Amino acid sequence: MSRAPSLAILILAAGRSRRMGRDKLMLRRHDGVPLLANRISTALATGHGVFVALPARSPTRLTLVRQSLATPLPCPDAGRGMGHSLAHAIGSLPKGLDGVLVLLADMPALTLDDLMSLSDGFDPDRILRGATQDNAPGHPVLIPARFLSRLSALEGDQGAHHVIADLPTRLIPLPADHARFDVDTPADWQEWLDRSAPS
Repeated sequence: MSRAPSLAILILAAGRSRRMGRDKLMLRRHDGVPLLANRISTALATGHGVFVALPARSPTRLTLVRQSLATPLPCPDAGRGMGHSLAHAIGSLPKGLDGVLVLLADMPALTLDDLMSLSDGFDPDRILRGATQDNAPGHPVLIPARFLSRLSALEGDQGAHHVIADLPTRLIPLPADHARFDVDTPADWQEWLDRSAPS
């Protein structure tokens, strides 16, 4: 029997929330739980190790991560863009992983089932990427270890897509807009509150 793959979930939470005007990851859902805390607890429920890329100076986010079972990864160059944060965080992960599932912290619609759909389908030779039902690519993205070195060259606000676009990839359709809905503005957050309100 082959062993289960050793995967980590990397939550990217190092952005500045400029368009929101305040820290969007600390906004509270209907249940009173901050968005970042919910994303961490959802990731932890997969059973994989969870790591959170953070700005170097964000005591509120850091405290929240430390109160969970996730591992904080402060990124000194977070202000230079997502590429720098991702490259630094990948380099800070434990050695010997078979792959890393990269999850954006501002995507509230992604569920435990969504994360398991990718992690359960792990392929050491192929990137798995969340998508809509009509195959529009989105997030999260599961990157096998053999391709992780490509991320070390990222800089600025360059996302991983630019360096993995030519690699073998399988799209994993997720329900509705789970793979594409993110929160950038107050209107986005209000839309999420409206659609997630208890019935």
